[in-house]
Amino acid sequence: MAYIAVDNLKQGMVLDADVHDVNTRLLLSKGQKIAPNHIRILKIWGISGVSIVGSANEKDEDVPPIDDKNLERIKKAINLVFKNADLKNPLIREVYKNSLIHRLKGAFGNSPTLNCHACTENPIPSKPEKLKNRIDQSDIKLPDAPTIIKELNQVIDDPLATSNDVAQVVTKSPSLTAILLKIVNSAYYGFPSKIDRISRAVTIIGTKEISGLALGICVMQAFKDIPKDILNMDAFLRHSLSCGMVSRILAAQNNLAQTEQLFVAGLLHDIGKLVVCKYYPEHAKVCLESGFVSNASIFEAEKKIFGLAHPQIAKLLLTKWNLPSELTSDIVCHHAPSKAHDPQKAGIVHLADMISHGLGIGSSGERSIPHFDYHILDNMTNSIDRIKTVFSQIIHQFSPMDAIFSDISK
Repeated sequence: MAYIAVDNLKQGMVLDADVHDVNTRLLLSKGQKIAPNHIRILKIWGISGVSIVGSANEKDEDVPPIDDKNLERIKKAINLVFKNADLKNPLIREVYKNSLIHRLKGAFGNSPTLNCHACTENPIPSKPEKLKNRIDQSDIKLPDAPTIIKELNQVIDDPLATSNDVAQVVTKSPSLTAILLKIVNSAYYGFPSKIDRISRAVTIIGTKEISGLALGICVMQAFKDIPKDILNMDAFLRHSLSCGMVSRILAAQNNLAQTEQLFVAGLLHDIGKLVVCKYYPEHAKVCLESGFVSNASIFEAEKKIFGLAHPQIAKLLLTKWNLPSELTSDIVCHHAPSKAHDPQKAGIVHLADMISHGLGIGSSGERSIPHFDYHILDNMTNSIDRIKTVFSQIIHQFSPMDAIFSDISK
């Protein structure tokens, strides 16, 4: 018996175990020979890998030949990302190894970075304690939740809502409709025929899943006007998108339902940083520059300057918009999943953030991952053998979604 990624399945391989979706519905039976349509079915339902009879004959990912100078440069960057980590931990060591391999392969080339310069002379515009009091008292001019978000929340909360109810809300925004149709018709989902109606997409993917995708897109669009001299939204969105996609992959691996909820949690995990950039741009510059100059954590810089870090700042926005409590918990606790309503889900976002930083896709502003919740990671050690599969999938799936989501920041 061998576990093999769906991307590496070949026609004629024989299943060594039944394959079920997240709702325990039988998709394929033990002993069945793999046919081309089977691979498509597995991808549609988010199955990341299966057990097959015999050996998978998959070669280990060897580090490709590379000159010493480039190797040293990439190792230096990787070591900075994981400088706060205990590389003796099996899961972190596996993430580190695969991050190094795929950076050496140039999986994502030279990703753009956030705009931050060594301008250490910039003073903090206001005293930290005053700013902290303003935020604590919610004296922050957060934008009113778009009407479409309010309506989607109502649909999500209504157990009798139908696919047409969701579609009617979504289609009020032509731009949102266009983006969602691009997503469901992308290689990410792999549907064999073109889906040209939101109602059909909702029927196939699910009411809450489409609502979640729409919610994530609406929230990110609310911050697209942040000035480029404060934040490179292309770089930020790429990191956020990667975290969302890896979260979805990990959710499917762990047989969790509502994988799109984890996608949205990953997509919005650093939304607190956007709040700071939009409403306190001078403070944001100081935070980014502090991390850039000293290699210190921006997370720690935020706490010194604001009195609290971006997850707590995010909570103000998410509470203001009355987003689902579980989604809010996954986002707010992504640096400390043990404190979340559901530690496993927040732990998935925690791990996805680590993997995205390791691969160097875009940038969240952090040069080093600030925290590692080892208790949660230790509980996810059954995923160690599948980490390689996660890297393989995000590398194959990212480009189509990146092209679609790049429209959001324009």
